[in-house]
Amino acid sequence: MKVLLLSGDFVEDYELFAPLKALEMLGIDVHVVCPDKKEGDIVQTSIHTMEGWQTYSERLGHPFKLTHAFADISIGDYAGLIVPGGRFPEYQRYNNRVLDVVRYFFSKNLPVASICHGVQILAAAGVLKGRSCSAFPMCKLEVTTAGAEYIDFDAFGNDAHVDGNLVSGPAYNAIGSCMREFIKLLGVKVQL
Repeated sequence: MKVLLLSGDFVEDYELFAPLKALEMLGIDVHVVCPDKKEGDIVQTSIHTMEGWQTYSERLGHPFKLTHAFADISIGDYAGLIVPGGRFPEYQRYNNRVLDVVRYFFSKNLPVASICHGVQILAAAGVLKGRSCSAFPMCKLEVTTAGAEYIDFDAFGNDAHVDGNLVSGPAYNAIGSCMREFIKLLGVKVQL
C-alpha cells in the first residue's frame, strides 16, 4: 500500500515526520513529494510553537530528503493522501497540479488526512463545501469561507475529526488521533 504525503519548504516538522514514521511502522510505503523538487532534494521543515505572544513563533526544523519526485507520481497508485501544515500550504495552494491531486483523492473518496494549516490547500481545491473539518484556529475563516463547518477543538489537544473520507486535526498534538483514524479509513487493522 502507498500513501502520498505533500510537502514543501517550511512544512511543519512534526506533521511531516510523525505521520511518515507511524505509517512506515505499519509497513505502508509513504512517498513524500514537493512540486518543483526531485527525489533526494531537501525541503526545510519548521517548528511552530506558542510562547506567550499573540501568534506562534517559527524556528528551523530538520532538513528532509524527499523520497520521490512530484513530477513522476502516478496518482492512481496511492491509497491515501496526507496534507500537513506549516507554511508550505500558503504557497502550494496556488499550484494547480497540487489542487488537482487533492481533487482526485476526494473524487475517488480515498482517505485524506489534513493537519493544521493543511486545510488551506483543501479550501483552495474546493473540496470542503458541505463538509466539516478541524484545523488550526487561524484557518477557521478559510474553512467557513470554503463552505464547511469548522470543528473547534483545543488547538493543542489531541482530537481528530472524521467526515467521510476526511480526517482532520488542529495541530501536531492531534497527529496520533489523526493517524489512528486515517489508517482505519485505509482499512489497516492494528491488533494489540
